[in-house]
Amino acid sequence: MIREKISISKQTLSSYVLQAGRALKPIYDLLEKAVMLSGNIFTDETPVSILAPGTGKTNQGYMVSLVGGQSLDPPLRVYKLFQNRKHEGFGKIFEGYTGVFHSDKYGAYEKEAKKEGKVWCPCYAHIRRKYVEAESDPKFREEVLLDIQKLFEIEERGKAMLPQERVALRNEEAVPIIDSLIQKNQDRLTKLLLPKSKLAGAIGYFISLIPYLKNYINHPFARLDNNVSERALKLVVIGRKNWMFIGSEGGGEAAAIIYSLVQTCRALKINPYEYLEDVLRRIQSHPYNKLSELLPQNWKKDATD
Repeated sequence: MIREKISISKQTLSSYVLQAGRALKPIYDLLEKAVMLSGNIFTDETPVSILAPGTGKTNQGYMVSLVGGQSLDPPLRVYKLFQNRKHEGFGKIFEGYTGVFHSDKYGAYEKEAKKEGKVWCPCYAHIRRKYVEAESDPKFREEVLLDIQKLFEIEERGKAMLPQERVALRNEEAVPIIDSLIQKNQDRLTKLLLPKSKLAGAIGYFISLIPYLKNYINHPFARLDNNVSERALKLVVIGRKNWMFIGSEGGGEAAAIIYSLVQTCRALKINPYEYLEDVLRRIQSHPYNKLSELLPQNWKKDATD
């Protein structure tokens, strides 16, 4: 607490974080609900170390980011801590969800893509990376990378357009490029190709995604990439170099709650310190049926200050 010139032990500060997390949990639940009702979400995960009780050792868990909203760069952010990467755990994220979701090609997400009501938009940035890392057939690789670049350039032009105009632009210009990419990769697969080469891996990765490659086209707030969610995880990636591990499951849940509210505030250009100070003071006496007023996207600082 150097900023406030107060000396408080780490143990006391940790207990304050846990208490703040518990107090803010009802708002966090409403924020998660808002994300899942948005019909347009981006998700990714990064490993974190979790202290195993009574052992002094750590296990690998995962912090998951969920970003949602009806825009190309939505502001609502929710973080969830998972003890492992088992498919059933990640599948629970999408229980009852209908709409568009963006992710990498992790198997749990592929399973969700096959379920009714869900529209999976795989990440073209991941697709591109596979071809960048491939080493053989430079002419073919350059053609593919150029086509992918054109798709991103179309999206850049579409950002300033109205939603229906963006969809029309994609159908007119992006669909023929995707069709060409599909044909190029299918044709290349019939020629000599070392089965364990990086190029074979890139082509196989692309072809496995063919049923989903155009999913973003007719959804105006869908994107070619999952960078929104990846950016949301940067604070965890940077932070874990300092805190090294999460001390308990409860501590991880509290961290996820506070991350969610702070990062949503930042995306909305709200001062997180002012928000938390105001909300933590008001939440205990705030009417439960009006709790949504304390969500970052609805928050107005108490006029009695």
